[in-house]
Amino acid sequence: MENLPNDVQNRLNNINWDHLKDKYGIAKETIMNNPTVAAQLAYGQMTDLVYGSTKELTGFFSLRAFPQGEGKEWAVKLITMEKAKTPNDTLYLYNQPITSQKVKEALIERTSWEDNSGNTRKGLANANGGRPITIEVDGRRQEFLVSIHQPTNRVVGMPVEQVRAMLLDDKGHSRGKGIYGVTFTDEQAKALAEGKAIAISGMKRDGERFTCCVQFDAAQRQVVTCHPTWFKEAQKAGLDMKYSKELKVDPQVKQQVENSMKEGQKKGRKQSVKVG
Repeated sequence: MENLPNDVQNRLNNINWDHLKDKYGIAKETIMNNPTVAAQLAYGQMTDLVYGSTKELTGFFSLRAFPQGEGKEWAVKLITMEKAKTPNDTLYLYNQPITSQKVKEALIERTSWEDNSGNTRKGLANANGGRPITIEVDGRRQEFLVSIHQPTNRVVGMPVEQVRAMLLDDKGHSRGKGIYGVTFTDEQAKALAEGKAIAISGMKRDGERFTCCVQFDAAQRQVVTCHPTWFKEAQKAGLDMKYSKELKVDPQVKQQVENSMKEGQKKGRKQSVKVG
């Protein structure tokens, strides 16, 4: 069994593992031997796929845990896979159609990129909507950020007010969260809470500078890397911001990346960043 962090183990103690195995055929050891899945389950995320079996279905599923109050066992929900989304599909959140074409396009945009090992990867560019949508839940209209949980192809939403509470304090200032050793500024945290993708820069441990694009993922309930088309165009053009005349890059995007890189140059020497 993997040596999991104490906080993850303590949180997972709230799950009735015997019930989980009887109902879904998923043993405690299956989760505990997978640190990624264990952490996802412990912190309320939809997990990567695990093998399970019910009276009706056998195959790979995602799990999500729901705390039920102080001293009570957590409920664990089994989530089945859906077919991959296409431009012709109507996308739903809480049984309500997503009517914003821009959000829909952002969710299903596909691209390719190079991973940390130099291998070409293909998949969804963002899997995030890029802006809030408004739907009615529990009798009131609420704003949600939406993402596609890629292991299951399901559309998942998270209330904007919850995202803001994670990233910003009551006065609208950043809570100091970050990624890859780079702490978000107030403006960056606000942009992320609005669903926007931002460019960040920093320094790897070997002294090499890096620039990447990040966005809040409602399915993972955290900020993750993404690969939007505009950022790829900026990379192709050269991150020294010497854009060719043929490449039509939004001036605001150009300025965003340029400012982020300048900020990264100032902070990078002070930061030790591990990417990947």
